[in-house]
Amino acid sequence: MRSWFACFLLTIVLSGCVSYQIKPENVSSYNNGIQVLTSSKARSKVQVEVAQKKLKGIDNPPLVLYVGAQVIGGDPVDFDTSHISVSENGKSLSVLNFNQMMRSSYDFEPALQKFNIAVPTSSATDVMAPPMFYYGQGDFLAYDMMFGMPFMMMDDAQTQAIEQEERQAFKIMAINYLKRSTLKPGGKARGGFVVINSKYIVPGTLVVQVLLENELHAFKIDITQ
Repeated sequence: MRSWFACFLLTIVLSGCVSYQIKPENVSSYNNGIQVLTSSKARSKVQVEVAQKKLKGIDNPPLVLYVGAQVIGGDPVDFDTSHISVSENGKSLSVLNFNQMMRSSYDFEPALQKFNIAVPTSSATDVMAPPMFYYGQGDFLAYDMMFGMPFMMMDDAQTQAIEQEERQAFKIMAINYLKRSTLKPGGKARGGFVVINSKYIVPGTLVVQVLLENELHAFKIDITQ
C-alpha cells in the first residue's frame, strides 16, 4: 500500500515537471531571441511575436504573445482580443481579455523577461526604474515618442485597476495588454500582449488566427515534448 502511494506521488511530481517546447512555424525574423511572425493581406497586416521557448513545468506559465495589427484599406476596425482566436487539434483555447487577465493570478515576470522587459522591484525609484512600455519588434510597430505610444487607450476603470495594482510585473502587463482601439485605414499599427490559458495545451500545433476586414491571418506554433 505504501509502495503504491509512493508511486502515485512520484507520478504527480514528474507530471508537474514535464515541459513542452514552443516552436513557431514560418518565422519571418529574429530579434534578441524574440521570434517574429508576419502576415500581409490586401487590406491588413498582422505581426505575432513569440518569446517563450517552453510551457508547462513546475511554474506552468500562460502562453504570452504580442499581437500587432494594421489596416491598410477598407473600413476602420475596433481591434481587441475578440479578433483573436487560438485552437489546437480543433479545440478552442481561452484568449483572455483585459478584465480576465486582471482577475488572473499568473506570475507574468518570466514571460516579460523573455520579451527583454526588466521588472523593477517595488522599492525601485522612478529615476532608476526601466521603461514600462513594450514597442514590438521591427519597423511595423515603430512609434514616434513625441506623437504616439504603443499601448491602447484605457477607460477609467482600466486605469484605476492598473493604478491600484502593486505587483510590478502585473502592472507592466496591464499597461501593455491588448485593449480596444480603432485601426484606421493607412494609420499606425497597434499592438499589445495577449495571454492564452495554457492549461489544455498539449503536444500538437496551435493555430493563432486574427480576423481583420474579413481577412483571416493564420499563424502556427508547434508544441513538442
